[in-house]
Amino acid sequence: MNFRWSVGRTIIYLVLTVGAALMIFPFYWMVATSFQNRQETASSTPVLIPEQMRLRNWVASFQLGRQGRPGLLGGLLGGFRPGRSVSLDLTLANTSGGEVEAIIPKPLGVLSFPLGDDTLIETRLVSEGPEGGGRDRGTPTNPGEGGSLYRVTLTNQGESAYSRIPLEVRIPKGATLLSSTLAPDGLRSSRRFNRVEYADIAPGAVGYLFRNYVAAWQAAPFGRYFFNSAFTAIVQVLAGLTVASLAAFALARIPFWGREVVFVLILGTLMVPGEVLLIPNFVVLARLSWINTYFALIVPFIASAFGIFLLRQFFLTLPQELFDAARIDGAGWLTQLWQIAIPLALPGLLTYALFAFLGSWNALLWPLIVTNSDDMRTIQVGLRFFVEETGTDFGPMMAASTMAILPIIIGFFFVQKQFIQGIARSGLK
Repeated sequence: MNFRWSVGRTIIYLVLTVGAALMIFPFYWMVATSFQNRQETASSTPVLIPEQMRLRNWVASFQLGRQGRPGLLGGLLGGFRPGRSVSLDLTLANTSGGEVEAIIPKPLGVLSFPLGDDTLIETRLVSEGPEGGGRDRGTPTNPGEGGSLYRVTLTNQGESAYSRIPLEVRIPKGATLLSSTLAPDGLRSSRRFNRVEYADIAPGAVGYLFRNYVAAWQAAPFGRYFFNSAFTAIVQVLAGLTVASLAAFALARIPFWGREVVFVLILGTLMVPGEVLLIPNFVVLARLSWINTYFALIVPFIASAFGIFLLRQFFLTLPQELFDAARIDGAGWLTQLWQIAIPLALPGLLTYALFAFLGSWNALLWPLIVTNSDDMRTIQVGLRFFVEETGTDFGPMMAASTMAILPIIIGFFFVQKQFIQGIARSGLK
């Protein structure tokens, strides 16, 4: 008996563990992609552990950051201060005596390029391996593993400090990169040479790890997008709770003629697709001159049939004796609502608040229609910034998506107990 019970429990836990892993994998994939560079996101082979998540690259980026900017702050955030030098080692195979050249790529359309003008670049052969030595082992990051060791040194001869140092190392066409102090961000081939690309060779540990997050935040006014999403979601939740509580209490506790008919009509609105209401709502808001305002983002969603249904079902579970006693003491309907129903219905209120917040925060189509300026766009509309005609930059896009989903996850952790109670007591399945 005990053996069968133990085997059964083991199977149950195994199934639950596998199910949890399958459920959490999409979230992990989003987070992992947020740490990938362009080459990794474009790879045909799935990259489960990007280079930015590997410990050896954190150590290397910390050391390189301290070379460009002394102290702990340099090791964490990186930089390139005047008079400082940064050295990067690369081990190459099959160079065949070809020339290795390092340059700082100049951005397109830029006339003045102070970083390139102030930086002295030296490339020298430290040790030469056997001719054609070494073998292709991918791109490990431990210099000196066979092949020829080259050292690229960049010195800031100017008076300005720079936050990042992009670098492009041009190697012979037939050469193979065996290792590098810091994992490169791209390996590209051109007609005359191959290019080893680095977005920043002195990023610091934190700057290296969260590079895509910084790029995503700076790519567009995401601070404003976050504020707009948070403001509209919070106001919509508070106003929706007020309207839904009043309507649900009336339908649950106040006897009047036609109450059930009104409730059925409200439920009937749940069968109307939201897309059908897009044009009528837009026309009404346009005539009110509310396009590209917070009113357009909030007002159409204050009254929620789902919220009324959820809270009505919750109010029906409360003992009628409480309300009868309150009426004997002279309490009116509003007093019964605010002093009896609302405190006892807290799990239901938090459940509806979470659903309403989630719906407002994740809204894309409606904000895309009624807003036409960066000052009014929400976070979901802002994510479209990374979709271009030339392709999608998935690294920063997934970084922005991770930042967008964090408030939902944090909020759920705070109200998960009340959320489960609300679902259980409201009769939803």
